[in-house]
Amino acid sequence: MIRAILLRRESALLLALALMFAGFALFVDGFFDWFNLFERSRYWVVPGMIAVPMTFIIATSGIDLSVGSMVALSGIVLGLLYQDAGMPLVLAGICAILAGGAAGAFNGGVSSYLRVPPLVVTLATMALFRGIAMGLSKADPIRDFPRGFQWISQGDAFRVPLGGTEYAYVPVPLFALIITIVVGSLILRKTWIGRFTECIGENETAAEFAAIRTRRLKLGLYAASGLVCGLASLFHTALYATAKADTAMGLELEVIACVVVGGTRISGGDASVIGTLLGLLIIGILRYGLDMAGVDSENIVIVVGALLIVTAVFNEWMAGRTGGKT
Repeated sequence: MIRAILLRRESALLLALALMFAGFALFVDGFFDWFNLFERSRYWVVPGMIAVPMTFIIATSGIDLSVGSMVALSGIVLGLLYQDAGMPLVLAGICAILAGGAAGAFNGGVSSYLRVPPLVVTLATMALFRGIAMGLSKADPIRDFPRGFQWISQGDAFRVPLGGTEYAYVPVPLFALIITIVVGSLILRKTWIGRFTECIGENETAAEFAAIRTRRLKLGLYAASGLVCGLASLFHTALYATAKADTAMGLELEVIACVVVGGTRISGGDASVIGTLLGLLIIGILRYGLDMAGVDSENIVIVVGALLIVTAVFNEWMAGRTGGKT
């Protein structure tokens, strides 16, 4: 029974997370500090939100390398419409989300209907979207957002007593991440979208013979990824109180790492949004623990990269052992 539990992806990830947390808590001074952990979690929200639609995309054996550029472009759209065009902030935010959705739909349309590999399309649009953001903003940062807007990422929902006069504050953006995870998990496990997504990843030709509209579904998945990037750009801009065209550099790699560490095969097929959440927590705790231990940021990147390689190999090996299920 224990072996069966450990072979379940989410159980194994949860065990790995618990062991990692316990190890850092025992051997790294100052790690076990709930106040610092909650504060650091603000920076996990944006990659965590985007990792949800990325889970669906990778499950179809696709990829989206342009998510960081879409976040930057949507943030610039928000700033320009609010400050230069004088548009109300709420309306500007809606337009920023729609701009992200349009960018994602462009990715999906070209890759699905023109049969261009997603790697090629999103590699090109990664530069294209960031270049558009640079041109629109003239490479100047946009600041002076109202405090009420910054609260959605910098604010605290409530405080948790830690004993005595000490408190930990639960960040507001964590609720956006939780909602995204719950919705994504329900769609993947309880709707035809999730079933068809995994079918496409296992065998797209067979899915087409089964009357699944593969191109339309993949277009919708990439458009959804863009919409979530647009939404995440609001939290990203509010967190740093600045919209910049060169922001969110490398975000795509962090998002993909969360999905792959969470157990979704890079070659497509079986996927898990809960696994992606655990992957986000594992990478977040790993970065935080190594940082608290005094490890240089360059070496932290090396460790995360090594973890990604090992996990990808392990996922493919497990899929071979279990007949396609990781």
